[in-house]
Amino acid sequence: MRPVVVAGPTAVGKTRLAVSLAKELNAQIISVDSRQVYRYMDIGTAKPDRADLEAVSHHLIDFLAPDAHYSAGSFGRDARQVVTELSEAGTRAILVGGSGLYLSAYVDGLFEAGQGDFSPARKLLRERLESEGLSALYRELGELDPRTQLTLEANDEQRILRALELVPAGGKRQLAEGPHPSLGRAPLMICLSMERQLLYDRIERRVDTMVEAGWVEEVENLLDRGFDERATGMKSLGYEEILSTLRGSISLEVAVESIKRRSRQYAKRQLTWFRKDRRLRWLDVAQLGKEGVLERIMTQLATADA
Repeated sequence: MRPVVVAGPTAVGKTRLAVSLAKELNAQIISVDSRQVYRYMDIGTAKPDRADLEAVSHHLIDFLAPDAHYSAGSFGRDARQVVTELSEAGTRAILVGGSGLYLSAYVDGLFEAGQGDFSPARKLLRERLESEGLSALYRELGELDPRTQLTLEANDEQRILRALELVPAGGKRQLAEGPHPSLGRAPLMICLSMERQLLYDRIERRVDTMVEAGWVEEVENLLDRGFDERATGMKSLGYEEILSTLRGSISLEVAVESIKRRSRQYAKRQLTWFRKDRRLRWLDVAQLGKEGVLERIMTQLATADA
């Protein structure tokens, strides 16, 4: 049974549309998000709410501690396994999210070179991190693999090191040739979009809503549980600003404005990544409305499944 991918920038409305689509198709959802894998981080990572989680089964969400390491390669393998299991049970999978690298890992596959922090390449990168600093390595990644750098925050030490480790001397990320052999049927790939200013307005409203919903308290809870700013999950967009607020370094007002600015920048990077993937079929949510988008996806699925 052909899977469906619902990609798009942050705040465009992927989650709600995917839940509606899953109900129509009696399908299950796989989260394609590098941060929603972490527990106790519901607000800041914009996880589906309780009603959506109860309405539709979700996979690869909320299953790791915030200080655990999880790579794009690991996600690709896990996602293909879930898709296979669902397909064998006669259930369609809908992969939903905005992580371009994770989506590529699922569709194309990534070679997982080295043995984590114990590989010679990682050891050398750790030494360079100490001597040159993270900003220098981030700039280098932009020169060697600009497409991957677009998906990463400049302070995401673990993923920057991992990305550099996967770039060989030729300067190109090690991708499998064509779709991964365990992919099965190629998915129908949809990317949601809307006019840029409308998207930015939605991003700003959502950040305000997340703060009102208790984002600061969520970070306090993480600290109370023993996770500090070095935890991988704490590198997620916005958490650094909230931590600075709790330390008294900046006001909440300044933190919120910074989060909004960085979220807009992140959405721009996401769109740049997705535009380079010609397999994606673009649908404008603002013009078509949710029902119009659903209708077009159902029509395309009927043709694809025929």
